[in-house]
Amino acid sequence: MKNIKKLLKFIGLGISIALIIALFVNRGFFMGVQHGIQNKFYDTGAASAEIVIVVVDEKSLKADELGPLQKWKRANYANAIQILNEKGAAVIGVDMTFPDKSTHGEADDKLFADAIAKYKNVVLAGRYYFQNGKQITEYPNTTLMAANPKVGLINVSLDEDGFVRKIPIFSKVKDKTVEAFSLQMTRAYTRDNPVNYQISNFEFRFSNRIKIPVVTLASKKGEESHFMYINYFAKPGSFTQISMTDLLKKKFVDKKGNAVSLKDKIVLIGPTAIDLQDYYLSPVSAGVRMPGVEIHANNIQTIISEKFLRDQSGLSMWLTLIILLAGNIFIFSKLRVRFAVPILFLEIIGVLVAGVVAYESRIFLNVIYPILTIVFSFVGTFVLRFLLEQSERKFIEGAFGHYVNKTVVEQIIKDPSMLELGGAKREVTAFFSDIAGFTSISEKMKPGELVDFLNRYLSAMTEVILDNQGTLDKYEGDAIMAFWGAPLPLETHARDACLAALGNQEKLIAFRKECEEQGLPPIYIRIGINSGEVIAGNMGSENRFDYTIMGDNVNLASRLESINKQYDTKIMISEFTYEQVKDDFTCRELDQIRVKGKNKPVRVYELVGTKKDVSADQMKVIEAYSKALELYRKSNFTEAKKAFEAITDDPPSKIFADRCAEFLKNPPEGGWDGVYTFDVK
Repeated sequence: MKNIKKLLKFIGLGISIALIIALFVNRGFFMGVQHGIQNKFYDTGAASAEIVIVVVDEKSLKADELGPLQKWKRANYANAIQILNEKGAAVIGVDMTFPDKSTHGEADDKLFADAIAKYKNVVLAGRYYFQNGKQITEYPNTTLMAANPKVGLINVSLDEDGFVRKIPIFSKVKDKTVEAFSLQMTRAYTRDNPVNYQISNFEFRFSNRIKIPVVTLASKKGEESHFMYINYFAKPGSFTQISMTDLLKKKFVDKKGNAVSLKDKIVLIGPTAIDLQDYYLSPVSAGVRMPGVEIHANNIQTIISEKFLRDQSGLSMWLTLIILLAGNIFIFSKLRVRFAVPILFLEIIGVLVAGVVAYESRIFLNVIYPILTIVFSFVGTFVLRFLLEQSERKFIEGAFGHYVNKTVVEQIIKDPSMLELGGAKREVTAFFSDIAGFTSISEKMKPGELVDFLNRYLSAMTEVILDNQGTLDKYEGDAIMAFWGAPLPLETHARDACLAALGNQEKLIAFRKECEEQGLPPIYIRIGINSGEVIAGNMGSENRFDYTIMGDNVNLASRLESINKQYDTKIMISEFTYEQVKDDFTCRELDQIRVKGKNKPVRVYELVGTKKDVSADQMKVIEAYSKALELYRKSNFTEAKKAFEAITDDPPSKIFADRCAEFLKNPPEGGWDGVYTFDVK
C-alpha cells in the first residue's frame, strides 16, 4: 500500500507536469526561445543563380541618377521591363505597390501598363491590411490593372520576436483568392496552374507536381489563415543584384562589377535602400536586416527547389514529451543526483542534436518543450523525492528515534524499504531484563513516585542499550526487551548485547545509590540473552505497527532472564551467545537445562565480565565451580557437594550443593544426562 501511494504521487507529478506543458503549448509560451534555437539551424550560402534582384538602392536614389523614389516616372519601370525582356528574363516581379496615379500624369501610368500588357511576364504587388477590424486590400491603380497583370500579395508574417519566418500563401479578396507574391512569381516561372485553394493533410497543392506544407493558425474570431515557412538559403545581400540605375543604362553588372546574365532568370525589382524602410529581421540576419524583396527571393527559391520546411507533427511531439516525462520520472526516482545530472545534460544535448538532424530532413523539431519536460521532470522528481524523504525521515525518527541510536535511524532513512510491513529471517541477539522483586517494591510507592522511579530507571538502562547499537523493542512495566542485529545487520550483535548487559549492571550501581539516598529500597536486575535466527520486521496493521522480533530464540532469552533467579545470577546467556563472545568475555558455565515447553537441552552461562575486568579471585571461583560441575555431571554427587560447599559466597555453588544433597537422598533415574529440567517459566 505504501508503494502504491508513492507511485500515485509520482503519477500525479507526471500529470501535473503534462498539464503545465500543455498550457505552454496552448499559449505558445517559450516559442520565442524555440524560434531562437531554430534560427541556428538554417543552412545559408546557397542563393539560387536563377534569381536576380534589380535593386532600388542608394545609388539609384542619388540626385544625379534617378533621384528620390517619389519623383520617379512609371516609365522607369516600363523601360526596365523592356530591357529585361530584351535580355531574355523569364519572369519579372515588381515588389512595389502603385495604388496611386503617377504624379507625372496618366500617360506615365499608360507607358507602364503597355509594357505589362506587351510582355505578359510581369507580376505586380498588392497588399492587405486591417482597419477597424476589416481587411483592406490595396491593388495597383486602375490604369495598371487594366493591363490585366498578375498580382501577388507581398504581406509577410511577423513572429512574436519580430522575425519573418513564414508568409501567408493566399488570401480571400471578396470572392477571389489571391496568392502571395512569391507564389505568383513561381507560378509565372514554372507555368503551373493552380489545382485548387483547399488545404488537405496540412498541405497546399500548388500544382500537380508541388505540394507546399502549411501552417494553419486561427484568429481570436476563429478565422483560419494558412502560412508556409520560408527556407532561407541566403543571408542579406547574397542574391545577385543589379542597381536599377545601372539596368536602365544597360550596364549589366553586379555591385562588384561582375557581368550578370539575365537570360531565363527570375527577376525581382524592389527597394533595398535604407531610407525606403522595407527591411525585416530574418532568422539568418545575424544583426543585419533583410530587404523584403530578398525575403520573397528566398521563398521563390524554397518553392522551385521544393525544399520545404515543416513543423514536427503534434502527435509525434506529444509522444516524445510523454515518453520523456514518464521515462525521466522513473529514472530520476531511482538515481542519486550525481548520476541524474549527467543524464539530464545528455538528454538536453540529445534533443538539440535531434533538432539539427531533423532539420536535415527539413523538419522543425520542437526542442524547447522536450527540454522543459526534461528539466521539469528532473526538478519535480527530486523535489518530490525530497518531500517524501523528509516525510519518511520524520516518520522514522518519530517511530525509531527513541528506540535505536541515531546511526541506525540514519541507515533506515537511507533504506526505508526495511520498514515494509512483514518479516524476514535475521540473525540477532535478544535481550530481556527485569527488576528482581519489583512487585513488592512497587507496592511501597505512591503512583506518582512509581512513575517517576520507572521513568528514571528505564531511561538509564535504555541509554546504555542504544549506546551499544541496540534496538529497543518494548517496555512491559519494569521489563525491557531489546535486540541487536535488526533492523540493520550487525556482525557484533552478541558482543554488543553483552556489553549492554554489563553496562546496565554498572549503571545500576549508581542508580541504586540514588534510590537508597531517597529512602527507596535497593534494586537488582536480572538479564537473559540468547542469539539465533528470528523473524524480524514490522508487525501490526497498515496504519499502526511495531518493529519487533519473534521466534523460539526470543522466547529462550526471556526464559533465561527468569531462570536467573534459580541460580541467583544477574546475567545469563545461552550457549549460542557464548560461542560468539567467549574470546571477549569471561563466562562461567552454569548448567545444562531444559526450559519449560522444550525437549532440547541448552547450556547456560553466567556473563561475569570482559576478559580485562575479571579479577583473579573471580577466576579461582570459576575454576573451582567448573571442577565441581564436572563431578556433578558424572553423578559423583558426594564429591561434587563437597566441591561446591568449598566455594564460599557464591550463590550458584550453594544451589548446586543443595541439589547434590537432594540427589543423594533421591538419586535421579537411570540414564540421567546431567540436564536439569525446569517446570516453571
